[in-house]
Amino acid sequence: MLSNTSWVTRIASLVFLLSIFTINWESDRTQLATLFTAYSLAFIAYLVLIQQRDLKFNQLAVLAISAQVISMLFEPYLSNDYYRFLWDGEMAWNSINAFDYKPTEVIRQPFLRDNAYIQDIYGGMSDLSRKNYSCYPTVNQSYFIGATAFSSSIVINTFLLKSLIVLTELVGAIYLLKTLRLLNFSSNRIWILFLNPLWIVECTGNVHFEGVMISFLFIALYFILQKKATLGGSWLAIAVQIKLVPLIFLPFFLRYLGWTKTILLSIMTVGLALSIGLIHLDTANIANFLKSLTLYFNVFEFNSLIFYNYIEYGKTINEWNPIKIYGPRLSQLSFFLVLVQAFWGNTNTWQKLMSRITVAFFIYLLFATTVHPWYILPVLAISLFTNYSFPIIWSFLIFFSYVIYALDTSSAIEARTIVTIEYIIVIAVFLYEIIRKRPLLSFLAVQKK
Repeated sequence: MLSNTSWVTRIASLVFLLSIFTINWESDRTQLATLFTAYSLAFIAYLVLIQQRDLKFNQLAVLAISAQVISMLFEPYLSNDYYRFLWDGEMAWNSINAFDYKPTEVIRQPFLRDNAYIQDIYGGMSDLSRKNYSCYPTVNQSYFIGATAFSSSIVINTFLLKSLIVLTELVGAIYLLKTLRLLNFSSNRIWILFLNPLWIVECTGNVHFEGVMISFLFIALYFILQKKATLGGSWLAIAVQIKLVPLIFLPFFLRYLGWTKTILLSIMTVGLALSIGLIHLDTANIANFLKSLTLYFNVFEFNSLIFYNYIEYGKTINEWNPIKIYGPRLSQLSFFLVLVQAFWGNTNTWQKLMSRITVAFFIYLLFATTVHPWYILPVLAISLFTNYSFPIIWSFLIFFSYVIYALDTSSAIEARTIVTIEYIIVIAVFLYEIIRKRPLLSFLAVQKK
Protein backbone atom coordinates (compact mmCIF):
# COMPACT_ATOMS: atom_id res chain seq x y z
CA MET A 1 0.00 0.00 0.00
CA LEU A 2 2.82 2.41 0.92
CA SER A 3 5.58 1.05 -1.36
CA ASN A 4 5.89 4.33 -3.26
CA THR A 5 5.87 6.60 -0.22
CA SER A 6 8.61 8.19 1.87
CA TRP A 7 9.96 6.69 5.08
CA VAL A 8 8.29 9.54 7.01
CA THR A 9 4.91 8.53 5.60
CA ARG A 10 5.48 4.85 6.40
CA ILE A 11 6.51 5.54 9.98
CA ALA A 12 3.60 7.95 10.49
CA SER A 13 1.15 5.36 9.14
CA LEU A 14 2.49 2.66 11.45
CA VAL A 15 2.51 4.95 14.50
CA PHE A 16 -1.02 6.10 13.70
CA LEU A 17 -2.51 2.60 13.51
CA LEU A 18 -0.57 1.28 16.53
CA SER A 19 -1.65 4.27 18.60
CA ILE A 20 -5.32 3.84 17.64
CA PHE A 21 -4.98 0.17 18.59
CA THR A 22 -3.49 1.08 21.98
CA ILE A 23 -6.21 3.59 22.81
CA ASN A 24 -8.94 1.03 22.04
CA TRP A 25 -7.06 -1.83 23.71
CA GLU A 26 -6.41 -0.03 27.02
CA SER A 27 -9.28 -1.25 29.21
CA ASP A 28 -8.74 1.16 32.11
CA ARG A 29 -9.55 4.80 31.39
CA THR A 30 -7.64 5.82 34.51
CA GLN A 31 -4.37 4.72 32.86
CA LEU A 32 -3.67 8.26 31.73
CA ALA A 33 -0.02 7.81 30.81
CA THR A 34 -0.84 5.10 28.28
CA LEU A 35 -3.92 6.82 26.88
CA PHE A 36 -2.45 10.30 26.58
CA THR A 37 0.83 9.07 25.10
CA ALA A 38 -0.97 6.95 22.51
CA TYR A 39 -3.38 9.74 21.64
CA SER A 40 -0.56 12.29 21.31
CA LEU A 41 1.37 9.97 18.99
CA ALA A 42 -1.77 9.28 16.95
CA PHE A 43 -2.42 13.00 16.61
CA ILE A 44 1.14 13.83 15.57
CA ALA A 45 1.01 11.04 12.98
CA TYR A 46 -2.37 12.35 11.78
CA LEU A 47 -0.96 15.85 11.23
CA VAL A 48 1.95 14.38 9.28
CA LEU A 49 -0.28 12.16 7.14
CA ILE A 50 -2.79 14.81 6.07
CA GLN A 51 0.07 16.98 4.80
CA GLN A 52 2.01 14.31 2.88
CA ARG A 53 2.01 14.96 -0.86
CA ASP A 54 3.14 11.40 -1.69
CA LEU A 55 -0.03 9.82 -0.25
CA LYS A 56 -2.85 9.29 -2.72
CA PHE A 57 -6.53 9.51 -1.84
CA ASN A 58 -6.95 5.71 -1.93
CA GLN A 59 -3.99 5.17 0.37
CA LEU A 60 -5.43 7.57 2.94
CA ALA A 61 -8.77 5.78 2.59
CA VAL A 62 -7.13 2.45 3.45
CA LEU A 63 -5.56 4.01 6.54
CA ALA A 64 -8.88 5.47 7.66
CA ILE A 65 -10.73 2.18 7.09
CA SER A 66 -8.01 0.25 8.93
CA ALA A 67 -8.31 2.55 11.93
CA GLN A 68 -12.10 2.13 11.90
CA VAL A 69 -11.82 -1.67 11.76
CA ILE A 70 -9.41 -1.64 14.72
CA SER A 71 -11.87 0.50 16.70
CA MET A 72 -14.76 -1.84 15.86
CA LEU A 73 -13.04 -4.87 17.40
CA PHE A 74 -12.86 -3.66 21.00
CA GLU A 75 -15.40 -3.03 23.73
CA PRO A 76 -15.74 0.72 24.44
CA TYR A 77 -13.63 1.27 27.54
CA LEU A 78 -13.63 5.08 27.69
CA SER A 79 -17.42 5.39 27.92
CA ASN A 80 -20.29 3.23 29.18
CA ASP A 81 -23.01 5.03 27.20
CA TYR A 82 -23.37 2.03 24.90
CA TYR A 83 -24.98 0.03 27.69
CA ARG A 84 -27.86 2.52 27.67
CA PHE A 85 -28.07 2.25 23.88
CA LEU A 86 -28.39 -1.54 24.11
CA TRP A 87 -30.87 -1.20 26.98
CA ASP A 88 -33.17 1.06 24.96
CA GLY A 89 -33.01 -1.35 22.01
CA GLU A 90 -33.82 -4.36 24.15
CA MET A 91 -36.70 -2.52 25.81
CA ALA A 92 -38.21 -1.89 22.37
CA TRP A 93 -38.01 -5.61 21.55
CA ASN A 94 -39.81 -6.26 24.85
CA SER A 95 -42.55 -3.76 23.90
CA ILE A 96 -41.39 -1.26 26.52
CA ASN A 97 -41.06 2.41 25.54
CA ALA A 98 -37.77 3.81 26.89
CA PHE A 99 -39.50 7.17 27.41
CA ASP A 100 -42.20 5.65 29.61
CA TYR A 101 -40.09 3.90 32.21
CA LYS A 102 -36.74 4.36 33.91
CA PRO A 103 -34.45 1.32 33.99
CA THR A 104 -34.79 1.18 37.79
CA GLU A 105 -38.55 0.79 37.34
CA VAL A 106 -38.33 -1.92 34.68
CA ILE A 107 -35.55 -4.11 36.05
CA ARG A 108 -37.80 -5.37 38.81
CA GLN A 109 -40.11 -7.07 36.30
CA PRO A 110 -39.87 -10.89 36.66
CA PHE A 111 -39.22 -11.55 32.96
CA LEU A 112 -36.19 -9.19 33.09
CA ARG A 113 -34.98 -10.02 36.58
CA ASP A 114 -34.16 -13.58 35.51
CA ASN A 115 -32.51 -12.56 32.21
CA ALA A 116 -28.71 -12.62 32.70
CA TYR A 117 -28.08 -10.66 29.48
CA ILE A 118 -30.42 -7.83 30.50
CA GLN A 119 -28.93 -7.84 33.98
CA ASP A 120 -25.43 -7.43 32.50
CA ILE A 121 -26.59 -4.45 30.45
CA TYR A 122 -28.23 -2.90 33.50
CA GLY A 123 -25.09 -3.49 35.55
CA GLY A 124 -22.95 -1.72 32.94
CA MET A 125 -25.03 1.48 32.93
CA SER A 126 -24.12 4.44 35.11
CA ASP A 127 -26.26 5.03 38.17
CA LEU A 128 -27.50 8.30 36.67
CA SER A 129 -28.62 6.56 33.48
CA ARG A 130 -30.49 3.91 35.43
CA LYS A 131 -32.45 6.54 37.35
CA ASN A 132 -33.59 8.56 34.32
CA TYR A 133 -35.69 8.17 31.20
CA SER A 134 -34.02 7.91 27.82
CA CYS A 135 -32.92 11.18 26.19
CA TYR A 136 -32.16 9.68 22.76
CA PRO A 137 -34.56 10.64 19.93
CA THR A 138 -36.38 8.29 17.59
CA VAL A 139 -33.76 7.87 14.84
CA ASN A 140 -31.22 7.09 17.56
CA GLN A 141 -33.62 4.48 18.87
CA SER A 142 -33.82 2.84 15.43
CA TYR A 143 -30.07 2.20 15.57
CA PHE A 144 -30.41 0.72 19.06
CA ILE A 145 -33.24 -1.53 17.91
CA GLY A 146 -31.35 -2.66 14.82
CA ALA A 147 -28.22 -3.50 16.81
CA THR A 148 -30.11 -5.67 19.30
CA ALA A 149 -32.25 -7.55 16.78
CA PHE A 150 -30.20 -10.71 16.33
CA SER A 151 -28.48 -11.79 19.53
CA SER A 152 -28.34 -11.70 23.30
CA SER A 153 -24.65 -10.86 23.44
CA ILE A 154 -23.26 -7.50 24.50
CA VAL A 155 -20.12 -8.07 22.43
CA ILE A 156 -21.99 -8.95 19.23
CA ASN A 157 -24.61 -6.24 19.61
CA THR A 158 -21.97 -3.60 20.31
CA PHE A 159 -20.14 -4.68 17.17
CA LEU A 160 -23.39 -4.42 15.19
CA LEU A 161 -24.02 -0.95 16.62
CA LYS A 162 -20.53 0.13 15.59
CA SER A 163 -21.10 -1.35 12.13
CA LEU A 164 -24.28 0.70 11.68
CA ILE A 165 -22.41 3.84 12.74
CA VAL A 166 -19.54 3.21 10.31
CA LEU A 167 -21.91 2.44 7.41
CA THR A 168 -23.74 5.72 8.04
CA GLU A 169 -20.44 7.58 8.19
CA LEU A 170 -19.50 6.04 4.83
CA VAL A 171 -22.63 7.56 3.28
CA GLY A 172 -21.82 10.86 4.98
CA ALA A 173 -18.29 10.71 3.54
CA ILE A 174 -19.70 10.30 0.03
CA TYR A 175 -21.79 13.44 0.42
CA LEU A 176 -18.95 15.31 2.06
CA LEU A 177 -16.86 14.56 -1.03
CA LYS A 178 -19.68 15.80 -3.24
CA THR A 179 -19.90 19.00 -1.20
CA LEU A 180 -16.14 19.59 -1.23
CA ARG A 181 -16.09 19.23 -5.01
CA LEU A 182 -19.12 21.49 -5.30
CA LEU A 183 -17.22 24.18 -3.38
CA ASN A 184 -13.98 23.59 -5.29
CA PHE A 185 -12.04 22.08 -2.39
CA SER A 186 -9.52 19.27 -2.75
CA SER A 187 -11.01 15.82 -2.06
CA ASN A 188 -8.13 15.11 0.33
CA ARG A 189 -9.61 17.66 2.73
CA ILE A 190 -12.00 14.92 3.84
CA TRP A 191 -9.16 13.29 5.79
CA ILE A 192 -8.92 16.27 8.15
CA LEU A 193 -12.05 14.79 9.70
CA PHE A 194 -12.05 11.10 8.82
CA LEU A 195 -8.45 10.50 9.92
CA ASN A 196 -8.78 12.65 13.03
CA PRO A 197 -8.10 10.43 16.08
CA LEU A 198 -10.94 12.01 18.05
CA TRP A 199 -13.42 11.14 15.29
CA ILE A 200 -12.22 7.53 15.13
CA VAL A 201 -11.92 6.95 18.87
CA GLU A 202 -15.16 8.64 19.94
CA CYS A 203 -17.54 7.78 17.09
CA THR A 204 -16.49 4.19 16.43
CA GLY A 205 -14.41 3.21 19.45
CA ASN A 206 -16.73 4.73 22.06
CA VAL A 207 -19.98 4.42 20.07
CA HIS A 208 -21.04 8.05 20.20
CA PHE A 209 -23.52 9.26 17.63
CA GLU A 210 -21.98 12.60 16.68
CA GLY A 211 -20.56 10.84 13.61
CA VAL A 212 -24.02 9.69 12.55
CA MET A 213 -25.54 13.12 13.13
CA ILE A 214 -22.72 14.81 11.21
CA SER A 215 -23.13 12.35 8.33
CA PHE A 216 -26.78 13.31 7.90
CA LEU A 217 -25.76 16.95 8.29
CA PHE A 218 -23.33 16.59 5.37
CA ILE A 219 -26.15 15.25 3.20
CA ALA A 220 -28.37 18.16 4.25
CA LEU A 221 -25.64 20.72 3.53
CA TYR A 222 -25.05 19.26 0.07
CA PHE A 223 -28.63 20.08 -0.89
CA ILE A 224 -28.89 23.34 1.09
CA LEU A 225 -25.80 24.77 -0.61
CA GLN A 226 -27.56 24.10 -3.92
CA LYS A 227 -30.57 25.92 -2.45
CA LYS A 228 -32.76 22.80 -2.47
CA ALA A 229 -34.64 23.60 0.71
CA THR A 230 -37.04 20.64 0.77
CA LEU A 231 -34.37 17.97 0.37
CA GLY A 232 -32.03 19.81 2.69
CA GLY A 233 -34.69 20.15 5.36
CA SER A 234 -35.59 16.46 5.13
CA TRP A 235 -32.05 15.32 5.86
CA LEU A 236 -31.53 18.03 8.46
CA ALA A 237 -34.61 16.70 10.28
CA ILE A 238 -33.01 13.25 10.46
CA ALA A 239 -29.82 14.82 11.85
CA VAL A 240 -31.94 16.59 14.48
CA GLN A 241 -33.49 13.24 15.39
CA ILE A 242 -30.00 12.01 16.26
CA LYS A 243 -28.86 15.09 18.19
CA LEU A 244 -30.95 18.23 18.62
CA VAL A 245 -28.01 20.64 18.17
CA PRO A 246 -28.37 21.09 14.34
CA LEU A 247 -31.42 23.25 15.10
CA ILE A 248 -28.86 25.93 15.96
CA PHE A 249 -27.99 26.14 12.25
CA LEU A 250 -31.44 27.21 10.98
CA PRO A 251 -31.14 31.00 11.54
CA PHE A 252 -27.87 31.06 9.59
CA PHE A 253 -29.48 29.98 6.34
CA LEU A 254 -31.72 33.06 6.08
CA ARG A 255 -29.26 35.33 4.29
CA TYR A 256 -27.98 32.51 2.08
CA LEU A 257 -31.36 31.12 1.01
CA GLY A 258 -33.66 34.11 1.46
CA TRP A 259 -36.91 34.25 3.40
CA THR A 260 -39.03 31.90 1.27
CA LYS A 261 -36.59 29.00 1.12
CA THR A 262 -35.48 29.44 4.73
CA ILE A 263 -39.10 29.24 5.92
CA LEU A 264 -39.61 26.15 3.75
CA LEU A 265 -36.37 24.64 5.11
CA SER A 266 -37.40 25.37 8.71
CA ILE A 267 -40.92 23.98 8.28
CA MET A 268 -39.56 20.83 6.66
CA THR A 269 -36.87 20.37 9.34
CA VAL A 270 -39.02 21.03 12.39
CA GLY A 271 -42.17 19.43 10.98
CA LEU A 272 -40.49 16.20 9.89
CA ALA A 273 -38.40 15.99 13.08
CA LEU A 274 -41.56 16.33 15.19
CA SER A 275 -43.39 13.77 13.05
CA ILE A 276 -40.60 11.24 13.44
CA GLY A 277 -40.47 11.96 17.15
CA LEU A 278 -44.15 11.02 17.53
CA ILE A 279 -43.23 7.39 16.86
CA HIS A 280 -42.01 7.16 20.45
CA LEU A 281 -43.25 10.33 22.12
CA ASP A 282 -46.76 11.37 23.09
CA THR A 283 -48.48 13.71 25.54
CA ALA A 284 -47.94 11.20 28.34
CA ASN A 285 -44.16 10.83 28.04
CA ILE A 286 -42.88 14.02 26.39
CA ALA A 287 -42.27 15.47 29.85
CA ASN A 288 -40.05 12.47 30.69
CA PHE A 289 -37.92 13.09 27.59
CA LEU A 290 -37.59 16.80 28.35
CA LYS A 291 -36.76 16.08 31.98
CA SER A 292 -33.82 13.92 30.90
CA LEU A 293 -32.64 16.63 28.49
CA THR A 294 -32.67 19.30 31.18
CA LEU A 295 -30.15 17.29 33.19
CA TYR A 296 -27.49 18.71 30.87
CA PHE A 297 -28.42 22.23 31.97
CA ASN A 298 -29.36 21.74 35.61
CA VAL A 299 -27.23 18.87 36.93
CA PHE A 300 -24.19 18.07 34.80
CA GLU A 301 -20.88 19.89 34.68
CA PHE A 302 -17.97 18.48 32.71
CA ASN A 303 -14.99 20.19 31.10
CA SER A 304 -16.59 23.63 31.06
CA LEU A 305 -14.75 26.90 31.58
CA ILE A 306 -17.25 29.76 31.81
CA PHE A 307 -19.94 27.67 33.49
CA TYR A 308 -17.62 26.12 36.09
CA ASN A 309 -16.13 29.44 37.13
CA TYR A 310 -19.56 31.07 37.12
CA ILE A 311 -20.81 28.37 39.48
CA GLU A 312 -17.79 28.78 41.76
CA TYR A 313 -18.43 32.53 41.84
CA GLY A 314 -22.08 31.85 42.67
CA LYS A 315 -21.11 29.58 45.54
CA THR A 316 -19.01 32.33 47.13
CA ILE A 317 -21.81 34.89 47.10
CA ASN A 318 -24.78 32.56 47.74
CA GLU A 319 -23.20 29.92 49.96
CA TRP A 320 -25.13 27.26 48.02
CA ASN A 321 -24.81 25.68 44.57
CA PRO A 322 -26.73 27.81 42.02
CA ILE A 323 -26.31 25.35 39.13
CA LYS A 324 -30.05 25.10 38.41
CA ILE A 325 -30.22 28.88 38.00
CA TYR A 326 -26.91 29.58 36.31
CA GLY A 327 -27.18 26.71 33.79
CA PRO A 328 -30.34 28.00 32.08
CA ARG A 329 -29.07 31.58 32.39
CA LEU A 330 -25.93 30.77 30.43
CA SER A 331 -27.99 28.83 27.88
CA GLN A 332 -30.08 31.93 27.24
CA LEU A 333 -26.97 34.09 26.85
CA SER A 334 -25.48 31.52 24.48
CA PHE A 335 -28.67 31.49 22.39
CA PHE A 336 -28.60 35.29 22.16
CA LEU A 337 -24.96 35.34 21.04
CA VAL A 338 -25.64 32.65 18.43
CA LEU A 339 -28.49 34.74 17.00
CA VAL A 340 -26.25 37.81 16.91
CA GLN A 341 -23.69 35.80 14.98
CA ALA A 342 -26.40 34.58 12.60
CA PHE A 343 -27.76 38.03 11.74
CA TRP A 344 -24.71 40.29 12.08
CA GLY A 345 -23.34 41.65 8.79
CA ASN A 346 -24.75 41.49 5.31
CA THR A 347 -22.56 39.02 3.37
CA ASN A 348 -24.48 35.99 2.09
CA THR A 349 -21.80 33.79 0.48
CA TRP A 350 -21.38 30.13 1.41
CA GLN A 351 -17.92 30.98 2.79
CA LYS A 352 -19.43 33.43 5.26
CA LEU A 353 -22.23 30.98 6.05
CA MET A 354 -19.80 28.24 7.06
CA SER A 355 -17.58 30.65 8.97
CA ARG A 356 -20.52 31.99 10.99
CA ILE A 357 -21.80 28.51 11.83
CA THR A 358 -18.34 27.39 12.97
CA VAL A 359 -17.91 30.43 15.21
CA ALA A 360 -21.46 30.20 16.55
CA PHE A 361 -21.10 26.55 17.51
CA PHE A 362 -17.82 27.39 19.22
CA ILE A 363 -19.59 30.10 21.23
CA TYR A 364 -22.35 27.63 22.12
CA LEU A 365 -19.76 25.20 23.50
CA LEU A 366 -17.93 27.91 25.43
CA PHE A 367 -21.11 28.59 27.40
CA ALA A 368 -22.16 24.94 27.69
CA THR A 369 -22.38 23.18 31.04
CA THR A 370 -21.02 19.92 29.65
CA VAL A 371 -18.37 19.55 26.95
CA HIS A 372 -17.45 15.91 26.51
CA PRO A 373 -14.68 15.30 23.95
CA TRP A 374 -17.11 14.09 21.26
CA TYR A 375 -19.26 17.23 21.62
CA ILE A 376 -16.77 19.32 19.61
CA LEU A 377 -16.88 17.10 16.50
CA PRO A 378 -19.61 19.19 14.78
CA VAL A 379 -17.32 22.24 14.99
CA LEU A 380 -14.50 20.23 13.43
CA ALA A 381 -16.84 18.96 10.70
CA ILE A 382 -18.17 22.37 9.67
CA SER A 383 -14.70 23.90 9.84
CA LEU A 384 -13.72 21.73 6.85
CA PHE A 385 -15.40 24.38 4.69
CA THR A 386 -13.38 27.16 6.32
CA ASN A 387 -9.72 27.94 6.98
CA TYR A 388 -10.08 27.73 10.76
CA SER A 389 -7.62 25.44 12.50
CA PHE A 390 -8.70 25.99 16.12
CA PRO A 391 -11.16 23.02 15.94
CA ILE A 392 -8.30 20.72 14.90
CA ILE A 393 -6.18 21.93 17.80
CA TRP A 394 -9.15 21.54 20.18
CA SER A 395 -9.66 17.96 18.97
CA PHE A 396 -6.22 17.22 20.40
CA LEU A 397 -6.46 19.16 23.65
CA ILE A 398 -9.95 18.05 24.66
CA PHE A 399 -8.97 14.39 24.90
CA PHE A 400 -6.96 15.29 27.99
CA SER A 401 -10.22 16.11 29.79
CA TYR A 402 -10.40 12.35 30.45
CA VAL A 403 -8.19 13.19 33.43
CA ILE A 404 -11.45 14.11 35.17
CA TYR A 405 -12.53 10.45 35.09
CA ALA A 406 -9.25 9.31 36.59
CA LEU A 407 -9.52 11.88 39.41
CA ASP A 408 -13.26 11.17 39.75
CA THR A 409 -13.99 14.87 40.13
CA SER A 410 -13.98 17.93 37.89
CA SER A 411 -12.98 20.28 40.70
CA ALA A 412 -9.59 18.76 41.56
CA ILE A 413 -6.78 21.24 41.04
CA GLU A 414 -5.11 18.95 38.48
CA ALA A 415 -8.30 18.68 36.45
CA ARG A 416 -9.02 22.42 36.58
CA THR A 417 -5.46 23.21 35.52
CA ILE A 418 -5.68 20.96 32.47
CA VAL A 419 -9.13 22.29 31.51
CA THR A 420 -7.99 25.90 31.91
CA ILE A 421 -4.91 25.32 29.76
CA GLU A 422 -7.11 23.62 27.16
CA TYR A 423 -9.44 26.61 26.87
CA ILE A 424 -6.70 29.27 27.03
CA ILE A 425 -4.91 27.68 24.06
CA VAL A 426 -8.06 27.13 22.01
CA ILE A 427 -9.42 30.63 22.63
CA ALA A 428 -6.00 32.14 21.88
CA VAL A 429 -5.81 30.29 18.54
CA PHE A 430 -9.41 31.29 17.76
CA LEU A 431 -8.70 34.98 18.44
CA TYR A 432 -5.47 34.81 16.41
CA GLU A 433 -7.34 33.41 13.41
CA ILE A 434 -10.20 35.87 13.72
CA ILE A 435 -7.90 38.89 14.03
CA ARG A 436 -5.20 37.83 11.56
CA LYS A 437 -7.73 36.25 9.16
CA ARG A 438 -5.45 33.31 8.44
CA PRO A 439 -5.13 29.80 9.87
CA LEU A 440 -2.47 28.92 12.40
CA LEU A 441 -2.02 25.62 10.54
CA SER A 442 -0.99 27.04 7.19
CA PHE A 443 -1.74 23.90 5.11
CA LEU A 444 -5.48 24.56 5.58
CA ALA A 445 -5.29 27.65 3.35
CA VAL A 446 -4.05 25.81 0.29
CA GLN A 447 -6.32 22.77 -0.06
CA LYS A 448 -8.16 23.97 -3.12
CA LYS A 449 -8.40 22.18 -6.44
